[in-house]
This record gives sequence, C-alpha cells and structure tokens, in this order.
Amino acid sequence: MTFLRKFVLHSPGVWIAAAVTGLVLAFLYLVFHGFDLLFYYMDALSLAGAALIFMGLLGMTAYFGAFDTFGYAFSTFVEKRRYKDLYEYTQAKQEKRSHGELSFMPFILVGALLLAVGLLLRLAI
Repeated sequence: MTFLRKFVLHSPGVWIAAAVTGLVLAFLYLVFHGFDLLFYYMDALSLAGAALIFMGLLGMTAYFGAFDTFGYAFSTFVEKRRYKDLYEYTQAKQEKRSHGELSFMPFILVGALLLAVGLLLRLAI
C-alpha cells in the first residue's frame, strides 16, 4: 500500500489540477483550430497529454534536486542562514523529500491518459 500511496493516491486537488490543466490546454487548441474535424480533437488531446507529461517530468527533476542549487542561492540572501553550505542544504532537502508524496505523478499519469486517448482517436480516423 505504501508504493500505491506514494505514487498514485494523492490529494484529490493534485488530480483535479492535472485534469483541469489538460482539459484547458485541449480546449484552447480547439478554440484556435476549430471544433469541426475529429483530427483536431486528436491533436488537442495529444498536445495536452504531451504537455502534461513534460510538466510532470519537470516536476520530477525539481523533486529529485535539479534546482537545489538555485534554492540554496536564494536562501543565502536572508540574514540568518539555516544551512551552513550547499551540501547540508541538499541533505536536508533529500530527507524532507523521502517522506513526501510524489506530487508530479498525477500530471504524468493524466498526461499519459490524454495522450492514449488522442492516439486511439488517431486509430479511429
């Protein structure tokens, strides 16, 4: 249950945010290209799915510490430092992340679902 809880069972707000973002992207594509052809729906869903997957992957890189250097650099602007150096900062962040949920997974999963629906529409054409 821990694996499922960490990867899939998040707060409903994250799932709703991912679904709404995907649907808004698809709707915006359809607004600019039209609602009359099935091909446009396939493009809209595929585009929204790919965008959500890339948003989730960007969140994953941030989760695994790709931007910790920037976070530490901004934390040095305050007068009272909590961490002695970058190594201590990254260790504290890793410890904090080890107990948290993977909040980027709903974006990847919803994006994969939208991309799959778009590809299924492509097969129907």
